[in-house]
Amino acid sequence: MDAQAAVTAILTALNIEPVTVNLNPVEGRLHLDLTVSEVDSGILIGFHGETIEAIQTLLSLMVNHGKTEYTPIMFDVNGYRQKRLTSLEALAQRAADQAVESGREIILPPLNAFERRHIHLKLESDARVSTYSEGEGDARRLIISPKAPLA
Repeated sequence: MDAQAAVTAILTALNIEPVTVNLNPVEGRLHLDLTVSEVDSGILIGFHGETIEAIQTLLSLMVNHGKTEYTPIMFDVNGYRQKRLTSLEALAQRAADQAVESGREIILPPLNAFERRHIHLKLESDARVSTYSEGEGDARRLIISPKAPLA
C-alpha cells in the first residue's frame, strides 16, 4: 500500500478530515505531514505524543508490508514533532549547562528512541558534556554528564 492510501485509510477510520497532506522524501525517510483542525490534532497526537507514535508505526507497517526494501516513515501533525524537538533541544541545552555548573549528571525525563538519538546528536558537539542512555523500554532515560576539565 502506498503512503497516501495508508494515511487516508487511517484518517477515514478515525473520521478525521485533513486540511492538507504532504508527502516528502527527506534523507531516505518519507515524511508525512498533516495539517488538521486543532481538535483533530489533539486526537492524532495523543497524550505526550503516544498516538502519533502509534500511527507512525502503523503507517510504517502498512507502507512497507511485502516490500524487500524498508522505507522509514516520519508522521507529523500540525508541526508537532518539530516543535517538540525544538523544545527538547532547549531542555537539553539547559541540562548541559546545569551539569557543567553543578559538576553532576542530569537525567532527562523518559524520551522515545528518536528523541533520545536527536539529543545525543545535538550534544555530541558540546565538548563540555557527554551523553548516554540507561534503562529499559519506556523507562529508558538520557543522561547528560559533565566531562572532567583538562588539566
